[in-house]
Amino acid sequence: MINTANVAGTDGSVMLPVLSETGSLMAYMLYPNPAGVLQEYYPCKYYPSTISELSQCFSLHFNTTAGNSMPENLCYGVPFIHKNAFGWTGHPIIQSLKSKKMATTASSNGITADRVKNDPAFERTRENAAEFARAGKAAKLMRTIFREVTIIAKDRITQARLVQVFSRIIATDPVNGRGERTANQGDLLQLQGFNFNERAGVRDSFFVRCPVSVNRAAGQAAVSIPAFIPRNMVQQVSGITHFRIVAAAATINFDTEAYEFAMQSTPELSWNYDPIAPTLLTMALPANSQDTIVVALGIEYYQRVNSRSYALKTGEHNATSIVAVDVAA
Repeated sequence: MINTANVAGTDGSVMLPVLSETGSLMAYMLYPNPAGVLQEYYPCKYYPSTISELSQCFSLHFNTTAGNSMPENLCYGVPFIHKNAFGWTGHPIIQSLKSKKMATTASSNGITADRVKNDPAFERTRENAAEFARAGKAAKLMRTIFREVTIIAKDRITQARLVQVFSRIIATDPVNGRGERTANQGDLLQLQGFNFNERAGVRDSFFVRCPVSVNRAAGQAAVSIPAFIPRNMVQQVSGITHFRIVAAAATINFDTEAYEFAMQSTPELSWNYDPIAPTLLTMALPANSQDTIVVALGIEYYQRVNSRSYALKTGEHNATSIVAVDVAA
């Protein structure tokens, strides 16, 4: 694989090579400044030249660990960088014929925050931003509500995945116009089946079908767990001695962000061949609530040492999933 060395600019910046999966050079990127802002992106320009003809302009390194040798004509494409860059020899690199800005300042393009907020030309931008913000708030609310049952059953992009789901939900709002659509008016049934841990859903770790019932008038949500044998129906995890099944339910108003939460769980159960008796996990909620009811089910793994239990924080199997969504008629 061919790797192109970093190239320094006269202003002290560094041009980083952008490589494809095969190792070929695609472009150069100006290294972010101390504030972390991406500066510029310079796509490759190809000219029919050999490496030897431009040896004073570039420093290229060839990986010979696999017994490969440097070919005479390495490629027929040599990237040209920005105007103030120079290679390892200190000779200036030929100016780029074209560059594409990835980030520009307000002064350079005339776009200010006030213009974005008020200019009719940015009306679609304002609408999209408003709905994206609502999706973000709804996603954060869901994570806050179910934090207790997802603390060890989530991934690094749970928030981003929830925002994606809520963006789709908001887009289904049949009542409000663009920019005014809300999650409450959208198809919240799309939440059903969401796994807080992308690597494992509850059905991937707990192989027992558990019926869920919601009684809105009585203010009750219940998960029925039939009899099962742990060794047969619970996914094996390295170090496991015990596990427990957790259920949670909440009434949620995504407009006001008001909610009521309830949670129930089994005791820690031994992971062995002893049958587990049928169990009913019941969560009490406000009676006759007009808010959306969401029910989640999860499994947690433990290792017991000297009568003390330690949670196994295995990201591959700890799981919590939304198993029911009930919307008021």
